[in-house]
Amino acid sequence: MKKKELPLIKENRIEKLTQVLGIFDKYPYNREKQSENVLKLYPNKIEKSVFRGMAIPSLRYLGLIIGYENLIRLSANGRILIEARKRSNQQLLRAWRAIILELDQNRFGFTNTIRKGASQEIIRNKLVRLVAGPSEKQINERVKRWLRILIDSKLLDEVKGNVKPNLRNLEKARRDIQPMGKKKEFKNLLITAYQTFPYRETAGIVDIADLREGVAKLFYNKYNMILTEAQFDSLLRSTPFITKSYIISLGHTMGAEEKLFKLKGEYYRTITITLL
Repeated sequence: MKKKELPLIKENRIEKLTQVLGIFDKYPYNREKQSENVLKLYPNKIEKSVFRGMAIPSLRYLGLIIGYENLIRLSANGRILIEARKRSNQQLLRAWRAIILELDQNRFGFTNTIRKGASQEIIRNKLVRLVAGPSEKQINERVKRWLRILIDSKLLDEVKGNVKPNLRNLEKARRDIQPMGKKKEFKNLLITAYQTFPYRETAGIVDIADLREGVAKLFYNKYNMILTEAQFDSLLRSTPFITKSYIISLGHTMGAEEKLFKLKGEYYRTITITLL
């Protein structure tokens, strides 16, 4: 079996990640303010180690921000967490569980491997065998940090050094990341979100990354449904592009970029919806 590539998530505390994400939400496209305020969360640390070395890589590995240098902003998944935080800590944890479970299932598979309780040491030893890395020490550290994220989000329970799946939370999170129950509302909310982008600024051409964010926000605030980026892409692929009421057109990227939409082996960055 091919081993999984597991990044080193230097900031793996859900509470701190949420605080950092809130700063990027408050100061999009403003690197100076982002850095200044992130540093306030980590007294006696320097900008290079905290902002560039920990905050940005951690959020990027988790898929919660997009952009580089002075263009960093929240991704659609990051937006879901901010919207959930406005409601309650319970809703925030629900959103974290959905996003973390989807990432884990698609890339690492830890939640599928941990089927029953055991000591942290036994579980870590089991997971280490599934992960590729530059050294045994680094693999152990990466596994340990990802386990902490799973525990902090309460997908796993930790009691007296033992870890076991939280079956109730796992089942709820699995339901949250299922796209098919959202198919009926998707087309209408796709068009609604698209129409919020001023034509005079976009000429009708909207970044798919921005549209994902708009549709996710509508789904959550209108229906209390979590629509992750992966769900958005799955639903868009299954949506008819030409009907009697609209035509959807996609635009190719000019180079290597983040969060591109993949359809039939091709990558696209922008979308245009023409209403008939």
